[in-house]
Amino acid sequence: MIAVGMRLLLLAIAGLMLPESADVAAPAPNYAQVYTIFIKGEPAGYESVTESVGQSGDLIINSTHDLLISDGLETKRMAFATQMVLAKGSLEPISYLYKYTTDDSGDYCQVTVKDSQVTRILSRGGRVSQVSIPFKPEMVILDFSVYHHYDYLVRKYDTRKGGRQLFLDFLPPIGDAIPVALTLQENASLELGKQKLPVRKFLVEFVGIRTATLIADHKGRLVRLTIPAQDLEVIRKDLLPEK
Repeated sequence: MIAVGMRLLLLAIAGLMLPESADVAAPAPNYAQVYTIFIKGEPAGYESVTESVGQSGDLIINSTHDLLISDGLETKRMAFATQMVLAKGSLEPISYLYKYTTDDSGDYCQVTVKDSQVTRILSRGGRVSQVSIPFKPEMVILDFSVYHHYDYLVRKYDTRKGGRQLFLDFLPPIGDAIPVALTLQENASLELGKQKLPVRKFLVEFVGIRTATLIADHKGRLVRLTIPAQDLEVIRKDLLPEK
């Protein structure tokens, strides 16, 4: 089970880096969160995210990540940073940047949306490839190893309509989109640590690949994510019991 999860994680985060000139300047953050990542029930790393509003009103989201991933034979450190810009109001993706920071390999990935096309440029091992596909209104960017991206998927869900709603997830490492379905299962209260939160529980289906259980607060922010196929769980750090 963990081997399958390893392959998915490594596919999503292996060997990507962005040039510094590609970064979008961001004002002081108006939202910040830290998540603890568990693999097989043990802490394996963290994800830290900040969200700012640019002068145009677009959202600028920056994150840093640090993980220790083991395949049973060896443990590898995976450190990376991302930046995504989402359009004001619609939350449609404008750009996504991925910076691999474990070493100085110089690889990078850049995604831009322009003129009804989504384009991914990937440089890995000195080789550069580019792919473009049509952009559709239901398209999101939800990188498999970047967990705050679920925030923006949840915010596109129409709670008044309910039921199973289908979107398209553009995967930067692959350069193509896959269907992702989101289903509201229940409204509940979640006890984590000393806090009790009103939350919504969703079933997430990456069609033909895997499923996940997503718990979000009523502002659409990720609280807990469970992916059984990876033996992986992501929990908001401030809601964990104090040791």
